[in-house]
Amino acid sequence: MNKLSVLLIALGIGMLACLGWRVLDSRREPSLDPAASPRWKSAPPTSVENDREKIFQRALWANPTSEDHILHAERREWKDADGVQKWQWFLVVEPSTALLKRLRDDNVFGLTAAHSASPLADAPEWFDFKPDDVSILKSPQTKLQLIFSKDHHTLYATDTGRGFRAGAPEPIPPAPQAPVPGRLPTTHPPKPPP
Repeated sequence: MNKLSVLLIALGIGMLACLGWRVLDSRREPSLDPAASPRWKSAPPTSVENDREKIFQRALWANPTSEDHILHAERREWKDADGVQKWQWFLVVEPSTALLKRLRDDNVFGLTAAHSASPLADAPEWFDFKPDDVSILKSPQTKLQLIFSKDHHTLYATDTGRGFRAGAPEPIPPAPQAPVPGRLPTTHPPKPPP
């Protein structure tokens, strides 16, 4: 083999290695570091959790059954030195008949029917539904939304809120007051000098 052939083979192997590295790099799991994500329109959360069962339990106040298939779940928290300042979660589930009955028919959260979902800031890409293909229940007091596909195969749920705030400071106790004069004097009688 001449030098040109060896050089062309080495160049071809290098190009294939570079292409393979790029393909493998693009398939790598995305970083879970919330600050590294460029998709945030507002300040990124300080922590992101993806434990599906735990998020289901905290969000819907129930344990998932074997018939509930949790497709996606994400809980975000914004914390500082004082604790959690804001939280937000998103959940997509293929619900069981029992879960549908509990959430929609029994309406355990006291939600009201709505014509459209509230705008969702920084929702994950997988939290996507067609507005014409869903029915929506919303909380009148909070931002809880349960979005049911009309074919009853998918439940989209989301909520957001503020963290715990410090309570009001203890009231300052009133200053001691002098006793109100009554029938008897409040001091001892004077002692005569001896």
